[in-house]
Amino acid sequence: MGRNRTQPKLRVIRGKYYLTDVYLPNGKRTTIGFGTIESRTKGEIMVAFEKWFDLYEQQPHKVLSFKNPYEAIKEIVNPSKRVTVQELLQGYRVHSSKTIAKVQSNKKHPDYTFIDRVEKFLKPYMDWPAKDFGPDELLDVQKAMIEYRYYIGDKEKRYTRRGINDNINWIRKIWKWGMGRCMVSAEQIQGFQEVKPLRIGTTLAPDNIKRKRVTQEEIQEVVNCLGSVVGDMLRIIWYTGMRPNEVCSMRPCDIIRDDEDCWLYIPGRDFSPVGKHKTMRFERMKVIPLAKESQQILSKRIKDFDSTDYIFSPKETVNALLARKAKERRTPLSCGNRPGTNRKEHPMIKPRARYDHHTLRRACQRACKKAGVEPFVPYDLRRSMATRTRATLGKEATKVLLGHAKTSTTEIYLLEEVQEAVKVAKLLAANF
Repeated sequence: MGRNRTQPKLRVIRGKYYLTDVYLPNGKRTTIGFGTIESRTKGEIMVAFEKWFDLYEQQPHKVLSFKNPYEAIKEIVNPSKRVTVQELLQGYRVHSSKTIAKVQSNKKHPDYTFIDRVEKFLKPYMDWPAKDFGPDELLDVQKAMIEYRYYIGDKEKRYTRRGINDNINWIRKIWKWGMGRCMVSAEQIQGFQEVKPLRIGTTLAPDNIKRKRVTQEEIQEVVNCLGSVVGDMLRIIWYTGMRPNEVCSMRPCDIIRDDEDCWLYIPGRDFSPVGKHKTMRFERMKVIPLAKESQQILSKRIKDFDSTDYIFSPKETVNALLARKAKERRTPLSCGNRPGTNRKEHPMIKPRARYDHHTLRRACQRACKKAGVEPFVPYDLRRSMATRTRATLGKEATKVLLGHAKTSTTEIYLLEEVQEAVKVAKLLAANF
């Protein structure tokens, strides 16, 4: 049985060196020097030892991370001059709560998911001074993300290469925010550039499979396995290339019908001068043209073009489902419950006012499985529209149709990069 450790005491060596022996958190012993009588008076040394010992008992890891006890006393008593990684992250989270807008569904904003993930991998460095977190530590975090495994049910998952690069960029973003508040130095931010992003073929981190192009036959087979509401939503995306969330939030009042051949859909045009959409932060109005095919779908559903109700309603789907069940009923009406007699006045679960992109995606994937089609999601229809437009009208026309601020963003959506080469080859062949 080990003996009890005695309380550290200040001792004098050779009549002038003041030292104390303390135990580190790992059990090893170390010596802390408080200077000599030549540099400080005995009273100053005694007072400094008492202050240092009080801080050591409260947070030994942090106290022992400083070069000398006087620096520890100065920085911990006045923490504004020395910020830890934890304090930096807390400050950025407070800043984010004031600047990140709420999502339409009132759920957690995707940016908070990145911040939570960054905090999880920076946990070993929380007590470190933020200025001491350099490129070597950032590289260790990157390696930890590559090796990390998590489970959804019984299926093992890993972070993708692009996801890891995004997380590393978020760490750079947080430290850059701290630089603007004089918490870290510009040289430290420059040092982070030594950690290069992961490239294809140079890392064990997996890559998501590139999304496939959806054909006309496949979309038709899937629509046949869906109800009329969700089926029409997928057809609208197929014809217009709008985002899934934009078709979910369509309202009659957002549609301008000045041109009979092409209506214009401006998402949330009563919300702000530029509407309410993903790229509204660039102060650009999002206009989605609705040609004859889209007009035929919408005309059957819109009764009042001044209405603020959503065009595609889950209530209509539920009513259609109940009507189908009543039609397929085998029990005579004289037996059991008649349709509508056993419905609660205030049910716990009610159909929502509108669909969201998650509900639309799940319905699409279920229909793909039922139709025996290789699974795709509504966003694949948008990508397929981009590919068709690029093949016929070019890159700039595709950018305008999809509502992108930059042509580089449009490149992400193009599934067949060889199209440009084919176009050039045809032009050359025509000239010879």
